[in-house]
Amino acid sequence: MHPFVKIILFIFTLLLIGCLSNSYLWAMCIALCSYAIWLDTNSFLRVVQRMKWLFLSIFVIYAFGTPGEYIQHIPEGISPTKEGCVLGVLQISKLLIALATLGILFSTSTKAQLMSGLHLLLFPLGLLGINTNRFTARLLLTLDYVEELAAREKFKFSFDQLDNMLATTEFFEKEKVIVLENYPFKWTDKAALILLGIITIAIFYFRVFNFKVLL
Repeated sequence: MHPFVKIILFIFTLLLIGCLSNSYLWAMCIALCSYAIWLDTNSFLRVVQRMKWLFLSIFVIYAFGTPGEYIQHIPEGISPTKEGCVLGVLQISKLLIALATLGILFSTSTKAQLMSGLHLLLFPLGLLGINTNRFTARLLLTLDYVEELAAREKFKFSFDQLDNMLATTEFFEKEKVIVLENYPFKWTDKAALILLGIITIAIFYFRVFNFKVLL
């Protein structure tokens, strides 16, 4: 699949989160997380583990801050509400969908492919006078430097080490050539874009139509 289509699918998935009912959202969460684990188990589980305190905070805030029916057999003063627990799990599911989709995007694409897709995605900004070539090249160089820093022994991303690195400019004296490959669009890529366009128009139409009916 073309990297541009993958990025569009990632954006479309994030937008689709707000349009699905709870049951479809949880099913989508399970499916995407399972696929992300199948592609790269260690990477996805490592990211989820780092987010555990954020997940716990979100659940506690929604569980104890949302009015509703208290859970039985728990003192009312310290009892969470059923509606709050559902909303908390729902928000965590949305974050997991975003993480899983991002993990799938990174696992199925190389850095060069992602930069090529991003360059094509930003192409309309060139009509406004923005130099998308320079932006993409700088982003790719930044990722290269981050990879080189992460590969160094005993390196931790602290402000002291970054200041020392900036003080000694030998790290940035290497000349690098940025090459953005032009990947051809297959008929499956075009069909996917057309299908996404139809689904987007349909969702927008029904949401507007339902809104007018409610009025």
